[in-house]
Amino acid sequence: MPGPEVAVVIPTRDRETRLAFALEALAGQTLDPDRFEVIVVRPAGSGEPYAEPPDGLRLQSLESARAGTAIQRNLGWRAAKAPLVAFTDDDCRATPGWLESMLAAGAGGGIFVQGRTEPDPDELHLLHGLARTIRNEHASGWYETCNIVYERELLERLGGFDETIEFLGEDADLGARAVSQGARLRFADSAVVWHAVHWRSLPSAIADAFKRGSRPAIVARHPQLRRSLWLGLFAHPDHARLLLALAGFAAIRRAPVLTLAAALPYLRRRVDPARLTPWGIARLPAQVGARALVDLAEIVAFAASSARSRTLVL
Repeated sequence: MPGPEVAVVIPTRDRETRLAFALEALAGQTLDPDRFEVIVVRPAGSGEPYAEPPDGLRLQSLESARAGTAIQRNLGWRAAKAPLVAFTDDDCRATPGWLESMLAAGAGGGIFVQGRTEPDPDELHLLHGLARTIRNEHASGWYETCNIVYERELLERLGGFDETIEFLGEDADLGARAVSQGARLRFADSAVVWHAVHWRSLPSAIADAFKRGSRPAIVARHPQLRRSLWLGLFAHPDHARLLLALAGFAAIRRAPVLTLAAALPYLRRRVDPARLTPWGIARLPAQVGARALVDLAEIVAFAASSARSRTLVL
């Protein structure tokens, strides 16, 4: 029988329940199961019992000597038999037509394909406050590996993911190198992956913010990625809005109306009208304040990385 046409590589670490959901979604693909393989890569010494693979899913489980998404993804795609490699994450659920849509988009021959990513509809009720998820309704310019397909030959030519990038940014680096080698990105709107919604406490959200400061270093490597920044400078529009609001507070004594006007763009983004119940209004200052602290932590992390990289991204 012919081998699989596409391999799905999933790096995971101590999230076996989430991984089980991801594997169930892959078992429900409309693509014939003989046409794809799934490769799960865990770091050695995982502390949780492994998720049981659903019946009929062609699954290979590997262990990497060290933890790291770049390391684990490299081990996964190099073990693949298929000529195409799809990457997703253990906190994602592929919709049933995901792989069929990816293949129909024509990955290969110098084209790599990114699909659409949306918050998991079963977890939308959690998407408030400090919760995080991923929403890509068009190509973001950062080549996220929660939903992307590369030709194996292209991965070999590029040498795979840069394993010196310890946390976040290895996917943007790989995509930028692919484009610099002449590859072209195609966006497949119908190839949808649902990303989990992760609830976070304030301390964990601030800790996450300080882990996500790699973007200036990636932009320093690939200056063309600056086009994907908001106004060519900001990693997220809310960072600009918060800095505007903070600048407005400097004039609060002399021009309070100006202070309010400067704060409005940020407040519009951070206040959900649907939650303006009496209890919601009472909690509003604490919620907006917590969100502002997390955004400020991200700005500080980017500023520190910008200084190290000598490339300004906020």
